Amino acid sequence: MTSDGLSGSSTAGDPSGAAGAAGAASGLARFPRQPLPTPQAVLWRPAVQELARPDDDPSLIFIAQHAIAAVEDHLVSAPHEALLGFLVGRVFETPETALPYVIVHGAVRVPQMIVNGASERVVAQALAAAQRMLPPEDGVVVGWYRSDPTGVLRISADDHQAHVRHFPRSWQFALLVTIRPSGARGGCFRPAGEAGSPAPYLPFYELLDADSFRDGWKQPRVSWSNYWSPDPAVWRVRAEPARPPRVTPSGRPSGASRFIPIVEPDDDYEAPAWRVPRSRGSAWGTWRWWLLAAAAVVGSVALGVRLGLGPPARPESPLPEPAAVAPEATAGQAVQQAITAYRQQASLFASRQGACADLARALTDVDEAWLRYTLASPPAAAGDSTTPATAQSGLAADVDQVEADFERSGCPRP
Repeated sequence: MTSDGLSGSSTAGDPSGAAGAAGAASGLARFPRQPLPTPQAVLWRPAVQELARPDDDPSLIFIAQHAIAAVEDHLVSAPHEALLGFLVGRVFETPETALPYVIVHGAVRVPQMIVNGASERVVAQALAAAQRMLPPEDGVVVGWYRSDPTGVLRISADDHQAHVRHFPRSWQFALLVTIRPSGARGGCFRPAGEAGSPAPYLPFYELLDADSFRDGWKQPRVSWSNYWSPDPAVWRVRAEPARPPRVTPSGRPSGASRFIPIVEPDDDYEAPAWRVPRSRGSAWGTWRWWLLAAAAVVGSVALGVRLGLGPPARPESPLPEPAAVAPEATAGQAVQQAITAYRQQASLFASRQGACADLARALTDVDEAWLRYTLASPPAAAGDSTTPATAQSGLAADVDQVEADFERSGCPRP
């Protein structure tokens, strides 16, 4: 699908092994060459060393903070259900050694839930649609993630089969996360070999956003109890007290009010020619207060005009442009329309006025509209209103009903 190696089949990967070998033999880069972004990243290692893979892992993993937020936002919507999605990013090569490494910058939610641990089935059903709908400029599918409500955080036999069959490239990986009130835990894995082969935890880098990396300190988002970081910049920021406000060149703390007080000059100040001499005493003081009162009246009039209490605006003044519609709102409407169309087709199918092919096309429209919606919807930030999350949960429930209805129809999946 792109030059980064996203194929159009149900297997996500780079160009074929033969093409990659030929590129390596000729000295040509299979992926764009770019230095490792380790200075603005935090290294996370598995806390249990016997489960960790050796440091000679063939491909380093970098996961952006906003991608971690997107995954957690998806999984926390149903913490007791087994959810699944795909990781979106780019593959690069180091300029020195030409070893590939992956940077994850986004996630695509899959509407189906994993039932009875059948993760391979969900991956097989949804991967082709995700690849088809992913714009090239947004990256490629570099891996997948799922929740683990049990908290075991181990690659199951079905997970192993899903990864080996659909994500065979050396830089692709699986992310398992469990979210509980006591905290979150997770792990990165690259299953390989025969079914039942051990899949140890992998180290990874958390790629920091700009506001989490400045002045020599780092503020990570990951707080998994089964991973730790050797980066001293992470622990320094937790131990240091709050920093005093930065003082600007003018001597005023950063963010301080710009109110300028009226200061009476001292006696040593030589008054310019236009300044009224002090010998006038109370007369000048009276005029000064009259001037201040007049200024207050003028300010009140200006404020009244500002608040719309003054004369109406001129008829020829242009009207403000209407606010632009958010892309997630448009995408959400498309999901609702696709669901409505599916239900109409399901009614025809139930009354034997429609065929399985028609029902399958309607299901495909729902899946594609949902994928567009997940790409357009930003992750919910802390403190945001719960209204968008509620709307998204309602759409997800409707999509789940569509999937369940299609399963009951007995028609083959598209």
